[in-house]
Amino acid sequence: MDRFRKMPLPALLPIVFILVGGLYFGLGVVSDPTPGQLAGRAIAALVYAILMTVFFGFLIAYRRRRAGGTEQAAAIQRAVRSGDVPAGVDHVVWSRELESTRKRYRNNRVIVPVMAVLFGAFAVWAALAVSPFWWLILAVFLAMCAYSVWETRRALRNIEHLLGGLRGTWTVPSTGPAGSDA
Repeated sequence: MDRFRKMPLPALLPIVFILVGGLYFGLGVVSDPTPGQLAGRAIAALVYAILMTVFFGFLIAYRRRRAGGTEQAAAIQRAVRSGDVPAGVDHVVWSRELESTRKRYRNNRVIVPVMAVLFGAFAVWAALAVSPFWWLILAVFLAMCAYSVWETRRALRNIEHLLGGLRGTWTVPSTGPAGSDA
């Protein structure tokens, strides 16, 4: 994942375009394999891929610029995953970015369960009314939501630890005075 986070935008955005467009087209074909619909699906996938690539391009560029560059943005995400602050970081930039990341993860604690219930209800309706393929989509979506809940808890715990380290309030387990077992 770090390899993708460090890629320059001109190399990353074509990959995003292909993945998003291909996924949109593939899901459309699998959910309704009518042969006469392929041209329309391809055009819709092209438009969707263009719009999402532009959106993600601006979002990625903004976050990278705000974090101080591609390397810093990747280092911050790596630190959120691992819970370790590298030596020699800019405390102001890192604190600001970690606070922003913590806010996004806190929002996930509310948004993900609401989204799971709403999409779950829609997918059940679609599975009963449109196609049984929606049961598979529902299972994949609920698995992604469960992972997101787990990842959110882990990231929030790590972010609190990182912010404590940046503020100098890490608590190191004490073993007593040097040379004693007290």
